[in-house]
Amino acid sequence: MLQLIKLIKADILKLKSTQMIWMHLYIPLLGLIIFLGYYSFSPWSDFNKISAYLQILCIVFPILIGIITSMVADQEYTAGGFQNILTSSEPKCLTFTSKLILFLLLGTLSTILAVIGFYIGYSFVGNNIYSIFINLVIVGILIGSNVFQYILHFFLSFRFSKGVSIGVGIAESFASALFLTGMGDGRWPFVPSSWSIRFVESLLVKYQNGSSVFIDPDLHLGVIISIVVTVLSIVIMLVWFTRWEGNKLEE
Repeated sequence: MLQLIKLIKADILKLKSTQMIWMHLYIPLLGLIIFLGYYSFSPWSDFNKISAYLQILCIVFPILIGIITSMVADQEYTAGGFQNILTSSEPKCLTFTSKLILFLLLGTLSTILAVIGFYIGYSFVGNNIYSIFINLVIVGILIGSNVFQYILHFFLSFRFSKGVSIGVGIAESFASALFLTGMGDGRWPFVPSSWSIRFVESLLVKYQNGSSVFIDPDLHLGVIISIVVTVLSIVIMLVWFTRWEGNKLEE
């Protein structure tokens, strides 16, 4: 545990020379300013405004994850071709775990700012129809359902290139938006990038309708698949990373 904490601190120090930490602050704040400014005069209903904001948040998540993970991979690569990782006395599994925890910590802080910041700001321009508890649940859904995305893009960034990682992120964002429609019915549980947007939308609709049950018939299957796939991805990634020798396909 002490080794892991030491690695996390070292990774944080590495990020101080980059814009990554500030990106997790600037991007949510920019989104809040744009949406709250528009919602201050938009004629939409409160449900549509809140739903649209959270949908956009879910849609851009894969792109941002692709950018963030590629920045970390590039930093390690330019520092000596991943030699800091390959020659470290620390086990590779701890190195991977450290970076994953750091990604999730930064993502959680950024998501809290985006969701809770919107909840607070929207109280001045509209009527918050969802409690602070529901918004905290949404934060948990966004992070939990995107753990697989962080692992996938970690692999793409370290094994291939930032272009591949960002390109896949863009494709995933399009897929998540597309699968929010009827085209995704019965299919979305098998598309990881659509998990968060479907989970959040199901939660909003449930409490909007005052129902005690969720309407989406695929929700239970989606939860099971997301948990199983996420756990398997962590195990597979740990095995791959411990055997990885720094090979990387250039752009």
